[in-house]
Amino acid sequence: MKFKLILLFFISSLSLYSQVGSININVFDDFSKKPLTATVKILGGNEEQFSGTGNILISDISSGTYTFEIVSEGYSPSYLNEINVVPNQNLTFSVGLTKFATDIQEVTITRKAYKTTAESPVSLRNITSEEVQKNAGSNRDVSKAILSFPGVGSTATFRNDLFIRGGSSAENKFYIDGIEVPVINHFQTQGASGGPRGIITVDFIKDVDFYSGAFPAKRNGVLSSLFEFNLKQARKDKLGYKAVLGLDDMQLMVDGPLSKDQSWSGLFSARKSNLQLLFKGIGLPFLPSYYDTTFKISKKYKSGDELYFIGLGAIDKFEFNDNAKKTLSNLTLIDRLPNSPQWNYTVGAGYRHLVENGNWLFTWSRNMLDNQAIKYYRNIETPQNLLYDYQSREAENKVRIDRNFKLNDYQFSAGTNVNFAKYSNNSTIKQVNRNTIDFDQISSELNLVQYGLYLQTSKKFLDDKMQLSVGARIDGSNYSDLTNNPFEQFSPRFSLNYKFAENWAANFNTGIYYQLPAYTSLGFQLSNNLVNKNSLKYIQNTHFVGGLEFNGKDNLRFTLEGYYKKYKNYPFSLRNQISLANIGGDFGVVGNEPVDSRGFGETYGVEFLAQKRTLNNFYGIVAYTFGFSKFSDSAGNLLPSSWDSRHILTMTTGKYFKRNWNLGARFRLQSGLPETPYDLQRSALVNIWNVSNGPVQDFTQLNSLRGNVAHQLDIRAEKKWIFKKWQFTTYVDVVNVYGSKSASNLPVVNLQRDASDNGIIANPNAPQNQQYYLLETGSADKNTPLPYFGFIFEF
Repeated sequence: MKFKLILLFFISSLSLYSQVGSININVFDDFSKKPLTATVKILGGNEEQFSGTGNILISDISSGTYTFEIVSEGYSPSYLNEINVVPNQNLTFSVGLTKFATDIQEVTITRKAYKTTAESPVSLRNITSEEVQKNAGSNRDVSKAILSFPGVGSTATFRNDLFIRGGSSAENKFYIDGIEVPVINHFQTQGASGGPRGIITVDFIKDVDFYSGAFPAKRNGVLSSLFEFNLKQARKDKLGYKAVLGLDDMQLMVDGPLSKDQSWSGLFSARKSNLQLLFKGIGLPFLPSYYDTTFKISKKYKSGDELYFIGLGAIDKFEFNDNAKKTLSNLTLIDRLPNSPQWNYTVGAGYRHLVENGNWLFTWSRNMLDNQAIKYYRNIETPQNLLYDYQSREAENKVRIDRNFKLNDYQFSAGTNVNFAKYSNNSTIKQVNRNTIDFDQISSELNLVQYGLYLQTSKKFLDDKMQLSVGARIDGSNYSDLTNNPFEQFSPRFSLNYKFAENWAANFNTGIYYQLPAYTSLGFQLSNNLVNKNSLKYIQNTHFVGGLEFNGKDNLRFTLEGYYKKYKNYPFSLRNQISLANIGGDFGVVGNEPVDSRGFGETYGVEFLAQKRTLNNFYGIVAYTFGFSKFSDSAGNLLPSSWDSRHILTMTTGKYFKRNWNLGARFRLQSGLPETPYDLQRSALVNIWNVSNGPVQDFTQLNSLRGNVAHQLDIRAEKKWIFKKWQFTTYVDVVNVYGSKSASNLPVVNLQRDASDNGIIANPNAPQNQQYYLLETGSADKNTPLPYFGFIFEF
C-alpha cells in the first residue's frame, strides 16, 4: 500500500511539469503544390491565430486534441481535425488549399469540416488517424473504423471483409501516398481483399479518403470502393519513439529527421502478434499469428520537389488450438480450416516535381503475395488424407505518371500507368463441386501487361456555386483478344456539385468503371492450357449516384444519397453455376476454377449520414443504409447476392472528459444476409464428406435462406497521463460486448463419432459409393466477445 501511494505521488508530481508540444503546418496550393501565405486558427477556446508563408510553426501548445482551421486569401479554408499534440514532440502536417475560381468582391465563407472534391462531390468520406484510434470496436484498424459509415457491410466480427454498396470484397482498391497496395490485411483472401487484421500502421496515417463511388479517373480497377491512405510527415526536431503493448500485439515505432538539415526524414514500424495468445485464452479453435512492418523515407528539396520511398510487408502463420472446448462449432472449424501460411510485401518510390503550371508525380512500385494452404482429412497428415496442397504467387511491377496543370480556369489531370504482372500456381486440389468431385493438378505460370491512360478536367461556374468535372480513362491488357483493345474499356465519368443555398448542396455523379478479373482466374491452367483465356473479359460496372448535403454549425453534417450500380461480364463459376460476386467473405481463394464472363447484376439503395466531428469534446456518427444486391444465377435470373443486406444501421459516439478520459461506443445492426442451404443427403455420403470435410451447399437453391439479424455493441475507454517529455495511454476496447447470436442461420453439421472418434457409417455393407455417415446437427455458438487492452508509450 505504501509503495502504491509513493508511485501515485511520483506520477502526480511529474504531471505538474510543463506539458507542451509544437506543430508545423505546411500550407500549399492543392493543385500546384506551391507554398502559400496563410493563417492557422486553433478552433475552440480562445481561437489563437498564427501566420506564415509555406510553413507555420505553432510552438509551446499544451498537450491535447485540437482542430485547426487553415485560411489563405483567395482560397477555400481547410481543416486539420482531431490532431493529438504530444508533449516534447514536434508534429508536421501538410495542407492543400483549393483556389476560388474567380475573384469575387465579397465571399461568404462557410466552415466545412468535411472533404469533397470536384471529381467526387458524393460518396467521399474522410477519416483521420485519431478518429480511427478512438473508434470503439476498431482496435486501431482502419477497415473496422470504416464500418461507421453508410453503405459498408461486413461478415464475421473478427474479419475485415468489406462489401460496399452490395459489391463483393474483391472490388476494393487501396493506395498509400499514390502507390497501389494490393494486400492490406493479414491472411488475405486471395482473389478478394478481406482478412482478420489490418497491416497498415494507423499511427503513421494522417487521414484516409474513403470513396464508395465517384472514383477519380486516375485510379484504375475500382468497382466498389477506393481507399487513399495519406501518411503523416515525420517530426522535424528529433527522433521520436512510440511503443504499443497490447493484448493482441506489440509494436515499436520511430519517426524523425534522418539528416542534419532535416531534409531527409523517416517513419519506421515493426509489430509482432499476440493474437494467438488472446484466441487461445478465450478458447477459439484457431490461433493466427503475424509479423508486419511499415516504413516511409522522404527527401524534401528546397525547390519544393519531394522524393519518397514506402514499404510494408507481413508474415502470417496459423495453428490449431487442440485445447479448445470441444463444441460442435469448434470441431467443425478445426475440420474445415486449412493451415495457411502467407507472406506479402509492397515497396515503392515516388517523385513529385513542381513546375510553373502544376506538377508531375512519378511512381514505381513492386508487390508480391505468397499464399499457401494445406489440408488433410481430419488433419491426419498422411499422403492418402491429403485434400489440397495449394501454393501460389503473385508479383507486380507498376509504373505511373501523373500530371496536373491549368488552362485558363480549367484544372486538368492526366496520366498513364503500366503494370507488369507474373502469376504462378502449383497446386494439387480435391474439391466437391455442384455435380462432381474434381481433382485438379494445377501448374500455372502467367505473364501479362496492363496499361491505361486518363484525362480529367474540372471548372467552377456561377460565382463558384456550381462545379463540374468530366473525365475518362481507357484500360487494356495483353491477356487475350478479349482484353487487349483499351477502347473497349472506355470509362467516362461526370460529376456535378451545385450549392443552391448557404449550407446546402446538390451532388451527382455517373461513370463506367472496369476491373480485370483476379489472377487466380486469369492464370487457372490445366494440362498446359489457360482454361479461361478465351472467356474472360473486363468486369464492367455503371454507377449513378445523386444526393443532398447539408453543412451546419458545430461541425454538423447531413448527407442523403441514392445509388444504382449495374454490372456486366462478371466471372461466373462453370462448376458450381454461381456468380463469383457471391463469394470472398471467408478464408481461402476466390476464382481458382473454370469461369466465364456471363454474370451480371445490379445493386441499388439509399444512404443517410449524420456526422458531428469533435467539438465541445463530443463526436458522433449515425449511418443508415437501405439497399439491394442482386446477381444472376445459371438461368439468367437475378437473385439476392450474398451481400444483400437490406438494412444497415450504425451509431457511433464518444466524448472527451476531464483528466484526459475518452469514452466511446458503437452499436451496429445489419439485417440477415442471404445463405445457401446445405444438401445434407449428399453431404452424408462417405465419398463426399471425406473430401469436403463438412457439409456441401446446394447451389440449386442459391441464397434462398436468410441469416439472423446481426447486431453488436462495442465499447472503448481510454485514459492518458501527460508528463513533461512523454505521454502514457492505456485503453480497453471490447468488441461485441454481450456476445450476440451468430449471424448465420445455417446449422452446424458434423459427424456422429464412435469411441475412437471416427465417423459412424450407417450402412457399412452397402457399395462404397452408397455408404453414408450419420450426421449430427446443432446451432452455431454465440459470437465470442473479444476484449482488447493495451498500453501506449510516446516519447
